[in-house]
Amino acid sequence: MSRKEKNNDAEIVRENYNKNAQSEWERLEGFHFEFEIAKHYLKKHLRGKTVLDIGGGPGRYSVWLAKQGYDVTLVDLSESNVALAKQKFKEFGVKAKAYVCDARNLSDLNLATFDNVLLMGPLYHLSDVDDRKKCVSEAKKHLAPEGVLFASFITLTAGLNFYLDTCPEQLLQEPALDLFDRMERDESWSGMAFTQATFINSLEVLPFFEQLGFEKIALLGQEGLTGPRLTKIENADEAVRNMYLEISLRVCENPQYYAYSDHLLYIGRCRKDSKVTKR
Repeated sequence: MSRKEKNNDAEIVRENYNKNAQSEWERLEGFHFEFEIAKHYLKKHLRGKTVLDIGGGPGRYSVWLAKQGYDVTLVDLSESNVALAKQKFKEFGVKAKAYVCDARNLSDLNLATFDNVLLMGPLYHLSDVDDRKKCVSEAKKHLAPEGVLFASFITLTAGLNFYLDTCPEQLLQEPALDLFDRMERDESWSGMAFTQATFINSLEVLPFFEQLGFEKIALLGQEGLTGPRLTKIENADEAVRNMYLEISLRVCENPQYYAYSDHLLYIGRCRKDSKVTKR
């Protein structure tokens, strides 16, 4: 992919979130397995007191983390996302910082190192593997020794889960043949979805991070078992939601069930033999 194509992709993503910052904030309003399971694992694996939320959007995770007492810095490509994040920090009475910057290069911000770094969005949109590597390497520069990285992907089966969950009949009009061709070949897919997006083949995730000097703490599906019926289950009675949440938490790290989730969450640390750039 040429530099011009990469820049065009970034501009498409930036403009999407500039137009839809409020919708992105509302996306995780109420009960959502993606958010609930992620929070469970954040509570389990966060260390220290500082968090860098790269691609933090309008601040849903940052607000929650700041309310838990963490010192949070948010970075996002979209000016509207950052403006809304700052508004939400005031609204919820939390102290956090927010800056506009591309996740592939944070050098202009002169940030220090952090006990935890979140990449809960940028890897959704970077279609070129070299750009995904730049993004993770940039996060690694800002990760303190013994720090923890949390990175999310959209799964290759997320598109199928969407059709199964909300509009199975639309496959007659919108067959998305390229996506299903990639599923058949066990390959990741990139293209226009809700915006420019990459749907990752789960088999690629662990080798990707190992190549970049990380060792796995956990890899899990953020929707557990609920992806194909997500809307109905998330809107069910609390007892029903809690039952599916409990079951999902029991099996979400089992690779057999990754396909039932729309998002994968990788949690890792730098290997002892991997050099972390000190700042």
